[in-house]
Amino acid sequence: MEKAQMRGQILLALDRYREGKASLSRAAEVAGVSVSEMMDLLAQHGIPSNLQVEDYRESLRTLREVW
Repeated sequence: MEKAQMRGQILLALDRYREGKASLSRAAEVAGVSVSEMMDLLAQHGIPSNLQVEDYRESLRTLREVW
């Protein structure tokens, strides 16, 4: 993926998360990064993490797939 396109997807994901239009896992999916990378991006851009129940559920699903 081109750098400019990836940067645009990350910025879109950050905006959607900030506006409450995307969960953490959905924002990570839009950005094309892992949930932990998305959390790092939120911190880097000064966006408070507002974890929701769905974020915890998604983390559990991911853990089950890995283990």
